[in-house]
Amino acid sequence: MERGRMAEVVLVHGAWHGAWCWGSVVAELNQLGVASTAVELPLTGIAADVSEARAAIEAAGPGSVVVGHSYGGSVISLAAAGVPGIARLIYLAAFLAEPDADTLAMITPELGKAIRGGEGGTVTIDPAAAADVFYGDADSGVAASMVARLRPLTLDLAAPPDAEPAWKSVPATYVVCANDRAIQVSAQREMAMLAQMVVEWPTDHSPFLTRPAAVAELAAGYLGEWAALNSGG
Repeated sequence: MERGRMAEVVLVHGAWHGAWCWGSVVAELNQLGVASTAVELPLTGIAADVSEARAAIEAAGPGSVVVGHSYGGSVISLAAAGVPGIARLIYLAAFLAEPDADTLAMITPELGKAIRGGEGGTVTIDPAAAADVFYGDADSGVAASMVARLRPLTLDLAAPPDAEPAWKSVPATYVVCANDRAIQVSAQREMAMLAQMVVEWPTDHSPFLTRPAAVAELAAGYLGEWAALNSGG
């Protein structure tokens, strides 16, 4: 079957990260026999990031599941808008909000203090603080290897005018990460009220690293649920 006709899980990373952060989740999905695509966002502005994610979402077959982590939630809300056949959106400690929402007000003081101005209008994260903010549950060596791969981000959160977020028409699940030190847990729980299903895990900001099997099983479950409901043709 040609690529783009099979349902798959589309994984969209958050700020400062890359497709590499989903490596363990992709491996778990492979074990479950589930195809997946980890999108590499350019991180050069919301428009470019949405365009890259939308191409991957459109290429996925009907019944696909789209997962957005952190800033990736803002991306999938716009990138998945109007794309037919999406089975589920999963917001993993992610921004699930109206396009004009002040998402910067939802970050923790720890993350705010760790943000540094970079070259050309980009922002970076203080490496000394990044492991604690993002990967508090991870082994120190693993966390250090992740920190070393973080990339600059162009801070441009302006949404297209009159953008209708996908979560208004596609079923959404919100995963609250109760030990998160990057996005305020209270803000996550408030955003989760916009979703049809809420899951709460006692984890840090990055369960793709420390709970990859849980992330994979959640996404694969919705893939299978959609397939069962639509198998009658």
